[in-house]
Amino acid sequence: MSVTSIRLIVQHIAFVIFTYGGLFRVSIGAFIPCLSCPFVYSCSGYCYLFMFQRSIGIILLPFSGLYISENPVSDVLRNLSIFLVGLLIFSILVVILGKTWCGWLCPFGLFQDWITKLRNLFRIRESEIILRHKHRLSAIKYILLIYMIVFPLLVSVGLLPIDFILAFCNICPAKSIMPLFVGDVQYMALDFSSVISLVFSALLLAITAGMLIGMFFKDRFFCLFCPMLAFVNLYKLLYVLRLAKDPTSCHGCGNCRRTCSMDNETIYRERVKTNVYDADCMGCFKCAEGCAADRTLSVKLGPLKIFNSSRQYAAKR
Repeated sequence: MSVTSIRLIVQHIAFVIFTYGGLFRVSIGAFIPCLSCPFVYSCSGYCYLFMFQRSIGIILLPFSGLYISENPVSDVLRNLSIFLVGLLIFSILVVILGKTWCGWLCPFGLFQDWITKLRNLFRIRESEIILRHKHRLSAIKYILLIYMIVFPLLVSVGLLPIDFILAFCNICPAKSIMPLFVGDVQYMALDFSSVISLVFSALLLAITAGMLIGMFFKDRFFCLFCPMLAFVNLYKLLYVLRLAKDPTSCHGCGNCRRTCSMDNETIYRERVKTNVYDADCMGCFKCAEGCAADRTLSVKLGPLKIFNSSRQYAAKR
C-alpha cells in the first residue's frame, strides 16, 4: 500500500472522529493543531485557535473594568496559567507530529482535497494566476496570526467589545462550511443580532465564497492563508516527525516540486541543508513518494528513517 493510500485512509478516519465523535461522547480536548471546528456541535476535538484567542481575550479582563472581580490579581494569574497550560499541550502535539496535523489529520484539509478531486473530474487545470502570486498570498497567514493575537488582546484590556474575542473564528470559512456536514446551516446566513455580528457574518460569507472558488482552482488554497499553518511552522526546528533531504544524491528531476499540492520549491532547490520543511509544507510527504533518487528524501521520526525515497518505488507510482 502506498503512502498516499495510507494518508487518505487516515484523513477520512480523522474526519469522522473529529466531526462526529462528539455524538458518541468522544472528547479529544481543545488543543488540536488543525482546523477541527468547534462550531460543529458534534465535534470531538477543538481547533486550538479557538481556545488560543479566548485565552488571550480573558487574561487581563479582571483589570479592564468589564469584569467584576474581588481579587483581580489572582484571577489574572489563573487566566494566565490556563493560557500557558493550553499552549504547552498544543506545543507538545505539534512537536510530536509536526506538519502532519495539516496533511494527514485536518478535517478542513480533507474537504479541500475533495474539492480538488471534483476539479480533476472536470479535467480543469490549476490556476496559473494563483501560482504566480503564491508567495505573496502565503504571507497573509502570518498577518492573520498577528490579527488573532492583537484583537483578543485589545478585548482583554477593554479596548474592544467581547464580540472581537474570536477575531479569526468569526471570519474562518471552516465555521460556515464544516457545520454543514452535520446539517447545521445557521452560519451560512447573516446574523442581525447586532451591528458587529452582522458585519462579521457578512465578512464570513464573502470570505467563504471566495475561498470556495479559490479551492476549486488551486489545491489546498485556504492553506496558503491558514494561521494554524503559520503557528505550527514556528516549531519547525523542534519537530520529531520531519522531512529530510540528502542534497548530494539529488538528481534535480523536479518530481518533488511537481507532486507538491502547495507548489513548494524549497525541497527541489535546496542543495546544502538537510531540513527541507518549507513554511507552506503540510507534511503530506507526496514529494518523498515521487522522488526518483534512492534515499534522497526521507521521512524521519527522531533519528529513525521510516520512509526513504526510491527510484523503484517512484517508478511503480
